[in-house]
Amino acid sequence: MSVNPRSPVKANHRFMQKMMSVVLSGKVEHVPAEFDLISQVFKKAGGSWEKLFHGSPQEFSLLRKVMKVALDKGYLTKKQQWGV
Repeated sequence: MSVNPRSPVKANHRFMQKMMSVVLSGKVEHVPAEFDLISQVFKKAGGSWEKLFHGSPQEFSLLRKVMKVALDKGYLTKKQQWGV
């Protein structure tokens, strides 16, 4: 099975895809390698996917912060703006 950004294979990628569209207002491209990087940083910062999937607000907050920092530092590919 190949990686498809519309329907990622990994649960954490699917979760991040949905979260990025809400938290980052659809400002970024969905790149699997970047999802892996965010996942690694999230884990190193003490995050737990298991707790997040069980609804932990602390884990959600941590992942949101990791995503925002990744966007600010240029680790996420921004979508091209047309007509700007």
